Amino acid sequence: MLVGIDIGNTTVEFGFIYSLNRIHTYRLKTDKGKTSDDWLLDISHILSLEGNPEVEACLVSSVVPIVEDRIGEGFLRATGKKPIFVGKDIPVPIKNRYANPEEVGIDRLVNGFAVSVKYGFPAVVVDFGTAITFDVVNERGEYEGGAIFPGIDASISALFSKTAKLPSVNLKGEKKVIGKTTVDSIRSGIYFGYVSLVEGMVERINREAGYGHKIILTGGGGKLISEGLSIPYTYDKYLPMKGLYLVYQAYRKGS
Repeated sequence: MLVGIDIGNTTVEFGFIYSLNRIHTYRLKTDKGKTSDDWLLDISHILSLEGNPEVEACLVSSVVPIVEDRIGEGFLRATGKKPIFVGKDIPVPIKNRYANPEEVGIDRLVNGFAVSVKYGFPAVVVDFGTAITFDVVNERGEYEGGAIFPGIDASISALFSKTAKLPSVNLKGEKKVIGKTTVDSIRSGIYFGYVSLVEGMVERINREAGYGHKIILTGGGGKLISEGLSIPYTYDKYLPMKGLYLVYQAYRKGS
């Protein structure tokens, strides 16, 4: 059994990956104030919830260096297994065509590789995290680049912090674009705004590339937004964990 740890700016996801079809995940807040002792306690608790399974290896994808070191130490103390950091200890086996390859977040490369193996290419991965990322895998299976957009929570927070009279709302799926109340209007603007963002960006990517792409969505808000799309898509909740699993399998075959 492989443990995957995806350290993002808002949450840390711990995945217990038994196979591509059997994955259990647990999410914690990305707390930069936690010590390695704090993470040791958290990791030990999560392991007990999962039944203390035998761990073959642990792969880490991280965009938060200060947190990854403490989590890595905590995991080592909890299991005796030293985590393998993707991008540092082992590469993501996908050609990176970014102008400055080191600028690409390792999570974006992992998603691109996962899609190229599991769904084929060309493809666009839309990941709804703290930021919304569009990552393009071209017709040769290479990571081409993409786009970054403010995430849903960031946009909602910005709206209500700058507008004193607007009420706070909880986002949900909408059926009508034209809201009849202020709350409905806000929900419509946010929901259909992001639906249109995905559809519009995919259209522009296809036009710029000169061919169509498979569309795969992942991330917390991806499921909700995907339900309003009028274009073909696949939603894969566990795409980042599958990516870590596939990176590890490729590493084992090459070692």
